[in-house]
Amino acid sequence: MRVLMLNHNVRGRSTYFRALGIARQLVRRGHEVDLMTISPTARWGFIDCSVDGVHLIETPDLLVGSLRTGWDPWDCLRRYLHGRRLGHFDVIHAFDNRPAVILPALALARERGVPLCSDWADWWGGPGGVISATRPWVVRTLFGWIETFFEEHYRSYARVLTVTSRALEQRAHRLGIDPSLVHYVPSGADAERITPVSQQEARRRCGLPVGRQIIEYMGFVQYDIGLALEAFAVLRCRRRGTLFLLVGPGSRKVSALARRLGLRIGEDLIVTGPQPVDSLTWWLGAADVLLLPFQNTQYNIGRGPIKLGDYLASGRPMVTHPVGDVGALLEAHQFGVAAGERPEDFADKIALLLDDAELCRTLGQRARALAEGPLSWATCSAKVEELYRAVVANQPV
Repeated sequence: MRVLMLNHNVRGRSTYFRALGIARQLVRRGHEVDLMTISPTARWGFIDCSVDGVHLIETPDLLVGSLRTGWDPWDCLRRYLHGRRLGHFDVIHAFDNRPAVILPALALARERGVPLCSDWADWWGGPGGVISATRPWVVRTLFGWIETFFEEHYRSYARVLTVTSRALEQRAHRLGIDPSLVHYVPSGADAERITPVSQQEARRRCGLPVGRQIIEYMGFVQYDIGLALEAFAVLRCRRRGTLFLLVGPGSRKVSALARRLGLRIGEDLIVTGPQPVDSLTWWLGAADVLLLPFQNTQYNIGRGPIKLGDYLASGRPMVTHPVGDVGALLEAHQFGVAAGERPEDFADKIALLLDDAELCRTLGQRARALAEGPLSWATCSAKVEELYRAVVANQPV
């Protein structure tokens, strides 16, 4: 089969990794995959390359910053016209429903008479969604309804809908979509590129101190990082030498909170900035404990964080919250420790792991087993391939 995937993220961010993780495995299974994602810099022309056999197409976009996420009409038009020139596809898969994804995908699917699949990866709009809970008032007022419209309206146009969480599965049912067309496909773990490594060697490569205990938060979109920093401030009062490692971009929000909590950036808190994907094995391997704060909010319940797969693949223990699909996986596979909502309880659970090397080893081994098995990209993509074959053959899914 030949598959066209369209994603609304800039290359190297968020759902791009979900699309690419599935695409890589499909290529291994003998299929051809073209993946359109937004270029970090291009405004006029396309940038083509191959990533592990996946034909990656970086599309031009005239917008900047957070608007460079699938809203540009220019990108919509260019994707549609470029897709027409790419030739025949057996199936088209739209990863979320921003205009630059769903509009060209729908037009190309109708023109070619091929099935359209939709992927729902985050709880964007509606009450408690990302935009209503985390964006400024002006953004919520002007764009909240637009976000919700695109998020929901076009789902029923798809032949099959893949979702990253059980909450999104239930939301699709409430929209009137036939439950037989909605399929739970969690985001997987890249257990081949991220592997357990020597902590000492990882710290040497990353220029980190060998003798200090390190807790780590990784992510480009930093949900709930405030709780992680507050918990670290509590922990630091008990353990002066503990280091907080933020693998990802800094921000004024992080800097302001660190100052308020009395944390010294560069001494107590190290911010690495964005790191190449190929280096994540070493950054994750440098940690004693990984942090995945996942508070009980609607947008958390509705998403499956990409970083969970990376954490699991590293074979390091983590502290998280028993919320949504993360909580269900934690209960089933016991790869980390569940904390309460208060920073003090989160700090207590971090300390528990820092004091128990044997427990850390056990939890890390369980995490790695989950990454290599039920939550590997190979396992997740096998389900997607099965759905593709059914829709192409016009069979029930």
